[in-house]
Amino acid sequence: MSMDRRSFIKGMAVSGVAATAAGLAGCAAAPNKGGAASGSGNASASAEAGAKRYSFETPPKSIEESQIAETYEADIVVVGAGVSGMVCAASAAQEGADVILFAASTAPVFRGGSNHGIGTKAQKRYGIDYNANNLSPMIKKQMADAGYLIDQKKWWKWINHSSESMDWLIDVMEEAGWETTIEVGYDDPDGVFSFQPSAHNWISDEVTNGSANGQGLVVSELERIILENGCRIDYRTVAQHLVRDDDNTGRVSAVVAQNEAGDYVKYIGRKAVVLATGDFSGDREMMEKYCPWAMDLLDENWSLDYDAGFQFGGLYPGDGQKMGLWVGAGWQKVYPNAPMILGMIAAQLPSQIGVQNYTGPNLNMNGERYMNEDTTATYSVMSVMNQPERTAYFIWEAAYAYRYDTWCVGGTTIDQDNGPKPKTSEEILAEWEAAAENRAYVKADTIEELLSQLDGIDAEQAKATLERYNMYCENGVDEDFHKDPRYLAPVKTGPFFGFKYQVDPSAFLCVTGGLRTNENMQVCDENDVPIDGLYNLGVMVGDSYGTLYNFGVEGHNLGMNCITFGYLVGRDLARA
Repeated sequence: MSMDRRSFIKGMAVSGVAATAAGLAGCAAAPNKGGAASGSGNASASAEAGAKRYSFETPPKSIEESQIAETYEADIVVVGAGVSGMVCAASAAQEGADVILFAASTAPVFRGGSNHGIGTKAQKRYGIDYNANNLSPMIKKQMADAGYLIDQKKWWKWINHSSESMDWLIDVMEEAGWETTIEVGYDDPDGVFSFQPSAHNWISDEVTNGSANGQGLVVSELERIILENGCRIDYRTVAQHLVRDDDNTGRVSAVVAQNEAGDYVKYIGRKAVVLATGDFSGDREMMEKYCPWAMDLLDENWSLDYDAGFQFGGLYPGDGQKMGLWVGAGWQKVYPNAPMILGMIAAQLPSQIGVQNYTGPNLNMNGERYMNEDTTATYSVMSVMNQPERTAYFIWEAAYAYRYDTWCVGGTTIDQDNGPKPKTSEEILAEWEAAAENRAYVKADTIEELLSQLDGIDAEQAKATLERYNMYCENGVDEDFHKDPRYLAPVKTGPFFGFKYQVDPSAFLCVTGGLRTNENMQVCDENDVPIDGLYNLGVMVGDSYGTLYNFGVEGHNLGMNCITFGYLVGRDLARA
């Protein structure tokens, strides 16, 4: 089944949230924190120890051969039509492999469009010196942020193969007529959060913000490649269970699915079955077991939508993770799984660049500052999670708009000739005025009046905090949190703006990881032994992230788990 590319592109809606948001050896041996993240192989032991047993841990009854209406066979069977599945299938198809891709969705699915690349031909055009030899500080920081629990072999394999995989995709897109753009980097004065211009995206006449929706162009082109190479795509087909030979101890040889007509279909993979089915945040039991601290961010009204793009409060039901567990896969070793919480990025706070937190006074309901505000938006939201009612207040004066000559928006590119353009101080101020008119912000001529409009805040304490903060600005020393003096912007002269922010399901995008996975994307059992014939890709790859997905390497999941690993798995399986 195909689709008209131009119709597909024109049907894509631009998301303002996405514009700043949102890739044959044993497995890595990272420590297991807490021991709660056990796979199905440990389920009975956990039950005997008094641990709760979840319904997803019990495999369903297998579909009998007599119930199978049709059987298809190919070299490689890919389950899922997200970016990672489409990249894998297209890569294998170009190498001459016979590929079948099937998916529960009605078309390819995607979110955002930022793809992190290292040493690519696009970067070289701009003279960007970004390569494996100068990445060590950034990688060390990412490992430290994750407590050194995550699998470094995956990260370095991505780094070592990023240029060849991204250059392949650049060629695919530019041969189709799409323009490659590179988003601006971030120059943190302290160097802690700095990163080079490295997030690649693609734009067209209809898709002008590649960071928001450029991945729609990507999956459309990949679908074309798959079909033009004579391979098969079946949409509206939901995987039910894997077939593992020798009484569930041998090779994974097939996957059974149910199509739109309700018939059971068996897909035999002569070389491999590759799972690329997305996250498990739509299954509350899986979240309770593997990511319990994010449970309060799940939408109580969540409903399953396999076509979902940016859907907050829970995304997919973990089909691939469950099927892997049922055939003996281990769970990842990092516990808990790392969620993607967009948080402040989604709040559109007054920041010069989307990854940055608002660096003026951040207050809680008690009217107190609670952090050094000079950090990223994602880390800021983690601090808010620990405040009363997960609530924060941001207060600034109108003159703050002139603190920067230009304000970058999500998707701003380094040459500024394509994609979203930076905004002037006047444009930013006009946006704040409009937000106040729409009651997204509050506005007042005096601090007292402003605080009276901010529901829930201790106005008396907040006024005292702001007075003390303004004194720090005058003296050039933050006596509470010792923030960089460059970010001590006073809040003294009206008019003033304020914003109340609460971390809720609208901040939660998805959860990362799942099945234990080695650096070659082979799914492994709890003894780190690869299960023959079974691979997985994309956001479901285990042990890629720890603590949370911090957006500190822009477009990392797309660039690593989806693009690089999808490309390598497809190519290498085709050549095997």
